[in-house]
Amino acid sequence: MAMNNTALQVTNFNFYGDELIALKDNATGEIYVSINSVLRGIGFIDENQIRKKRDKWINDIVISKGIQKFNIPTHNRVSKNGTPINYQEVYCISHHKLPLALAKINITPKMKQNQPELASKLELYQDKCADVLASVFIDNRTTDQITVQPILDTLNTFTQTVNDTLLSLNTRMSKLEETQEQMKKTLPKKRFSYWSSKMFPKYQLLMDCFGIEKNKELYKELYKEFHNMYPGTEINQVVDDYCYDNRLDSCFTLDAIEHDKVVMKQFENMVDGLLKKYGLVSENEIVKEKTIFDD
Repeated sequence: MAMNNTALQVTNFNFYGDELIALKDNATGEIYVSINSVLRGIGFIDENQIRKKRDKWINDIVISKGIQKFNIPTHNRVSKNGTPINYQEVYCISHHKLPLALAKINITPKMKQNQPELASKLELYQDKCADVLASVFIDNRTTDQITVQPILDTLNTFTQTVNDTLLSLNTRMSKLEETQEQMKKTLPKKRFSYWSSKMFPKYQLLMDCFGIEKNKELYKELYKEFHNMYPGTEINQVVDDYCYDNRLDSCFTLDAIEHDKVVMKQFENMVDGLLKKYGLVSENEIVKEKTIFDD
């Protein structure tokens, strides 16, 4: 698909086997790429997950300055009554803001373990996508001129680098574990925060009620209940944001929840609701407890 007019240039281009949609606004000279095509190329396949990550970029104070909605030509699409659809509205992001947006998709240890292909693809996009996108228009290269062989050569180099890194991974992990054990012996125990001290007795009541012996089993059930009660709040994204803001590879989920005041309040309301539902505390006790801690 290629379109050229006085206002907008639109073309598909091949990025390491993924077909992305590139646009150039002739009025400003700015180059954009379709957000959805980038997220799908990285490996996100769930439409709800794609929408949430796209909306997060749209609502970001800095990234949103580089996002525009364009009407672009489309093929093989029809409306419900069978009428052909010639154009569709697409959210696109400037190639200047794309690296920052991609950097905010945190590559967590869990992602590397459970979705290694997605993690590797995300690293590739973070490293090269903005440059390749710019070359489509800035260097006046067509999609035919972005040949397959240079792409394969770069991909082979990238694969070799990954393999070389994996060869020494076991040794590095062993050293890391030794360092962590030494730190556990020297660092003071973590002090409980105000909110943790407030919530701990509630967790104990729920564990006794449900016959749960380990804290992590209770937290697992609470996170499921939270997702059912607040489907619009994604705990994994809250954790990723907390790790990104604090430059961490991983963290305790409750620490991330406490860091986000809105999510913290939602989580506390959910726990209080469970306590009332199972008759563990009364409404008056909850009101009294909130009054004591708020004072």
